[in-house]
Amino acid sequence: MLKFATVVLAILITSAGAAAHAGYDEGINAADHGDFTTALKEWRPLADKGDARAQFRMGLAYDEGQGVPADSAEAVRRYRLAAEQNNADAQNNLAYAYSAGEGVEKNDEEALRWYERSATQGQVWAQYNLGVRYEIGRGVKQNYEQAARWYQLSAQQGHPLAMANLGLMLTEGSGVKKDLPLAAQLFRLSAEQDVDIGQHNLALAYRLGRGIEQDFDQAHFWYLKAAAQGYAPSEHNLGAMYERGLGVGKDYDSAMKWYRMAAQRGFALSQNAIGLMYVRGLGVPVNKVAAGALFMLAANNGNSLGAQNLQRVQQDLSPQDLKRVQALAEAMIDLDQMLNELDEYLKTISA
Repeated sequence: MLKFATVVLAILITSAGAAAHAGYDEGINAADHGDFTTALKEWRPLADKGDARAQFRMGLAYDEGQGVPADSAEAVRRYRLAAEQNNADAQNNLAYAYSAGEGVEKNDEEALRWYERSATQGQVWAQYNLGVRYEIGRGVKQNYEQAARWYQLSAQQGHPLAMANLGLMLTEGSGVKKDLPLAAQLFRLSAEQDVDIGQHNLALAYRLGRGIEQDFDQAHFWYLKAAAQGYAPSEHNLGAMYERGLGVGKDYDSAMKWYRMAAQRGFALSQNAIGLMYVRGLGVPVNKVAAGALFMLAANNGNSLGAQNLQRVQQDLSPQDLKRVQALAEAMIDLDQMLNELDEYLKTISA
C-alpha cells in the first residue's frame, strides 16, 4: 500500500505541474501575439499560488503597462515575490528598480545585492550590469578586474553591450591584458548586432588600424551605421573625416553637417569643432563671435579644448563683441534652439 500511495502521489504532482506549465505557456503564447489580457488571465492564478515565473511575468506586465495600468510599485512587489524564490530574471529587474528608484526608494546596496544573486545564476543582463557597476564604482569599490570578469561572462552569452565594453577594456588594458585584435573582434560582434557603441568602436579601430588593418572605407561605413542611430561620437568623427579628407574627399559642408548634428545633441567636441571652423573660415566666413559662443558652450560642457580656444579668441575681441559672445552663448544653451539661434545671429551679420 505504501508503494502504491507513493506512485499515486507522484502522478498527482506530475499532473499538477504539467497543468501549471501549460497555463504559463499559454500565457506566453498570448503575450507573444500581443494579447496581454489573456496572458494575465493565465498568469494571475499561477502567481497567486506562488509560481515564480508567473510572478515575474506579472511584474513585467505592471512594469511596462501591458494589459494593466503601469504601476512600478506593484511591479516591484511582484518581482520581489519571484526574486525571493531565486528567479534570476526577477532578481535582475528588482535590482534595476533599486538602481533607478522606480517603484521603490533608490538603494545602490540593494541593487548590488540582487544583481549579484541574479548574475551568479548566469542572468546575462545582471552580469552586464554588475560589470558596469564595478567599472564605474557605483555601490561598490571600483574594480576593473571584476568589471572585466562580469563583462566576459555576459559577452560569452552573446550580450552585445558587454562585448563592446569588454572590447574597450581590452583596448585600454583596464583590468585585463591589452589585446587589440581581440578587442576588434568583440567590437565587430557587437556592431553586427546593431549596437551603436560597438559600431563606433569598430569604426575607430579601422580608422586607426588598431587591432585590425587600417581601412578608412570600413571606418566610414561603421560610423554611418552608428550615426544613423543618433550616436553623437560617430557623427562627430564623420565630421572629422570630411574635414580632413580621411578616406573621403575633403568636404567642409559635409563636415559641418555632421558636426552640427552632434553639437545639437550636446556633444562638446563638436561644439568646439564648429567654433574652430568659424575661426579658420573652413567652408564658412570667419566669425569669432560665433566661434566664441560655441567655445563657451563646449567649455561649459566640460570640454577643456573649448575652454582653451575661448581664451584665445577672447584676446581678439572687443568688449562689445565679448558681450555678444556671452549673449549668443546664453541663447544657445537650449539644445533644441541652439542651431536656430546660431543661424539667426549669422543672418543678422550677413544682412
